[in-house]
This record gives sequence, C-alpha cells and structure tokens, in this order.
Amino acid sequence: SASTPVVAGIFAMVNSQRLQAGKPPMGFLNPFIYKHPSAFQDVQSGRNDAGTKYGFAAIEGWDAATGHGTPDYQAIAKAAMEIVA
Repeated sequence: SASTPVVAGIFAMVNSQRLQAGKPPMGFLNPFIYKHPSAFQDVQSGRNDAGTKYGFAAIEGWDAATGHGTPDYQAIAKAAMEIVA
C-alpha cells in the first residue's frame, strides 16, 4: 500500500528530530502507536472491500480497515519528542 512508505517517512523524520535533540531513535513503534492514538486521525466510515463481500468496515478506534487512522505528523512529532526513550 502507498501508506507504508509515507508512514515510514514520517517516523524517519521524527527519529531525525530526536537524534538532533540528543535523544535515541524510537525503535519498535507499536507501543508508541498504541499509547498515542490521538496522534492519528481516526477514520470512522468506509470499507476496504472493493465492492465485494469480503473486507472490513472502518469504525471508531482501531479497526482492520484503517488501523489507527491517518498519521498526524505534528501530533506524532510532539508526542515522540516528549518521551525519553
């Protein structure tokens, strides 16, 4: 999906900011993502079924169609700079 390289680029930029501030890179991101769901714009409507009977619906919070939603760079960067490790 096109979202994978975009999100990787966002976290690469955030890690660069952290390194410039003398902080370590973030490493494994799942704990950070689950602790900061507000750093993502929750997608609450739509389906990823491409018009077939298979797929998932977007709902409030995490869902199989959109995960946590679309990343909010400013919110991610702010939260990432606030953590120590």
